[in-house]
Amino acid sequence: MSNLLILANAPKQEALVYQKTLDTHTQPPIFVELFVEDELKIEHAHEIKRRCVLTYAGEKIYIIAAHHFNVFAQNALLKILEESPINTRFVLIAKHKHALLSTLLSRLTCEDRRTQIARERFPLNLHTCTLADVYTYLQNLDKTPLNPEEGKAQIQAFLYALQESTISLPLDMLEDIDRAMRANSLYYRASYNLLPLLLRVLELRET
Repeated sequence: MSNLLILANAPKQEALVYQKTLDTHTQPPIFVELFVEDELKIEHAHEIKRRCVLTYAGEKIYIIAAHHFNVFAQNALLKILEESPINTRFVLIAKHKHALLSTLLSRLTCEDRRTQIARERFPLNLHTCTLADVYTYLQNLDKTPLNPEEGKAQIQAFLYALQESTISLPLDMLEDIDRAMRANSLYYRASYNLLPLLLRVLELRET
């Protein structure tokens, strides 16, 4: 049985749907356990490792869904994904492949269930914007406070613009974007979340 990565717009909801499908349509019944977190941390990974060696005569499936997968947690899961216990399958659910280490991805088959969402255009040209342009943009953001959903749309628009640009993208930039997303969910101001990302772009253009 191959382990699976499902890409979904809403990992938590996708995990519940996937579990319900298994419970309803699978014969004979299988053992299904769900691990759903905002961030999958090392202690969650250790708990999964403890649980997956439980004795069960039939098939076992462990569904692991998170918006963010801690690097230490991923490294802790590598061994059990590479040498899974007998009759045991793991299903990871994430929003995008960038959430996972390449070593983890190599041990998973991928199924993309994301629906295409209309992209909001980022108002700055990342190739030509200046520090003054960044300052003006952030000032305008502060004039109309954004709710977390609107702030998330701005960060996503920035990410799309970055992916479409020819700016060399270091791996830690994705971690910066994940941190901005988490800060946004905690109601940090959009300008506060986007400032370090935009300053990093200006820095990368100089290298």
